[in-house]
Amino acid sequence: MNRFLLFAAAAALISTTAQAQPGPGRERPNFDRDSDGKVTLAEFKAARAERQDRMFARLDADKDGKVTQAEADAAHKQAESMGRKGRGHGPGGMVMRFDGDKDGAVTRAELSAGAERQFQAMDANKDGWLSKEELLTMRQKMRGGPGPR
Repeated sequence: MNRFLLFAAAAALISTTAQAQPGPGRERPNFDRDSDGKVTLAEFKAARAERQDRMFARLDADKDGKVTQAEADAAHKQAESMGRKGRGHGPGGMVMRFDGDKDGAVTRAELSAGAERQFQAMDANKDGWLSKEELLTMRQKMRGGPGPR
């Protein structure tokens, strides 16, 4: 009986861990490229650029180098129709907040500038790098929670 309980507990732990892992194409970016425990602006922008490039390629339907509100809306509707509502808005719904010049379209340069602004906002103590706690705070806020205390 004890072996059965031990096996059942191990199976539950393994399945929970597997479910917690991001699915294909949704891996968390490795912000700390040199594994020194600090994330610099360059590391942050490099990790963000990889995900942004994939997202931009999906959203820019006419391949003109810009994502318009219509393209963002279409991507959002497609994600909803496939049952991927996520946090209430897909990447298409979020991308338009990076339209820095308010011309109704987002370019790769505007996405890059948005990453720099996000880094500055996340760097709570303004020391020029992000700690594990600052990164955890970001993840919690993105999930709608208050972040670590």
